[in-house]
Amino acid sequence: NKAPTYGSVCAGDGHTEALKVEYDPTAVSYDKLLEVFWSLHNPSQRTTTQYKSAIWPQTREQAEIAAAVIASKEEKSVLPIMTDVEEPKEFYKAEWYHQNYKLKNNIRWALFAAYFAVSYLPAGSVPYQTLLVQGLGAVLFASYLPQLLSVFEKFL
Repeated sequence: NKAPTYGSVCAGDGHTEALKVEYDPTAVSYDKLLEVFWSLHNPSQRTTTQYKSAIWPQTREQAEIAAAVIASKEEKSVLPIMTDVEEPKEFYKAEWYHQNYKLKNNIRWALFAAYFAVSYLPAGSVPYQTLLVQGLGAVLFASYLPQLLSVFEKFL
């Protein structure tokens, strides 16, 4: 079974982008984890398979807790909970350029801010200003290249 890639997932190969959570049940309960999970997204919205709301309980007990929490949430909501509860599946790590995605995006935002700040300063305000703007732009562009090129992998 070939591991999915960003390009194949975007093309609709049936895989879902997901996080693998490892936790200590003596420190936090499974139902508490589920509450955090549902607080971080809209579980009543149906989306594509790539971005669907889903959980893969690893034990029968976890599946029962998930069913009970969903039933409780649906009693209190006017909208149905669209979270899929599925049998455990093989977990595939994302490619290297999707690891630590939030951190990388924060760095990109800082690069964007620096790029625009230096670009809009009066000419000559910063030594080597033109070179700095070009360098920041090149680093930003290069940071997106793996993601941009991944959509073409099926043609290579």
